[in-house]
Amino acid sequence: MSSAPPQRAPITRERVLRAAAQLGALGPDRESVPRLLAALCDAATDARTIAQLVGRDPSISARVLRVANSPYYGQTRTVATIDRACLLLGTDAVRGIAAAACLDRTMSRTAEGSIRASALMDHSLATAVAAEALARDLHPRCAGEAFIGGLLHNLGVPIQLRIDPQGVAAMSALAHGAPDLDIRALEARCASIGHEECAALVFEAWGLPQALVDAARHHHDPFTAQTPYCELAGIEHLAARIALASGHAFGLESAPRDPPDEAMQRLGFEPGRLDALVAEVPRRTQELRSALRLAN
Repeated sequence: MSSAPPQRAPITRERVLRAAAQLGALGPDRESVPRLLAALCDAATDARTIAQLVGRDPSISARVLRVANSPYYGQTRTVATIDRACLLLGTDAVRGIAAAACLDRTMSRTAEGSIRASALMDHSLATAVAAEALARDLHPRCAGEAFIGGLLHNLGVPIQLRIDPQGVAAMSALAHGAPDLDIRALEARCASIGHEECAALVFEAWGLPQALVDAARHHHDPFTAQTPYCELAGIEHLAARIALASGHAFGLESAPRDPPDEAMQRLGFEPGRLDALVAEVPRRTQELRSALRLAN
């Protein structure tokens, strides 16, 4: 008997974007969180503009300063302003912290059920931490982009949940009964649209750089991305596996998976350094979570 999902009308781009808007991941006004996220994700946004944008939102600004003064960055001097944070920590760090605060707002609107928003957020933070560490080691110029890409790589999951709650519930049940199936295999059996495509469509609507769009669309099969963007997609893929190996699973990826040999080889990451990174990720993730004051 076939386990394929029942035939349904195709999920259109417009439907995905409507669901994203309902979650607060898209918005029409210039001061909206989506506009801020889009600016933060664009490496061309300069430090002065980032400081101005973050400073307009008191709650996000407060979170950035809490993280800047937390053990996560280990600053010995007090960081009292966003401008100072950009100077001491670097623009990429401030972009990443602010993006994490924005993502938490979107995740908080995710309906609880088959997916726990807090577990998904933890997986996203752990992937961001691992992606930044990998990029600093392998491709330092894209460390900021890697953190944000890792942070947002599963933004499509809450959108998928809003569009197709029954399909996601079926995926979650199947994942617990057959943990050897990866998320793409679960989607092929149960879902109306994949989470990677949901995220990529939103990123395109934000006007993000193509590297982040492609990395979102191909993070489970990174070397099918366009050639210039394979590295970032590969870093996200490996970082997500490291997040799972370090204990940061969620409803649709409930079991740890061995980091992929092909990705390590093509990125030039030495397997002997893997255990140390897997061991480091939980501490760094907890420091970041605590500084952001995320709910459990």
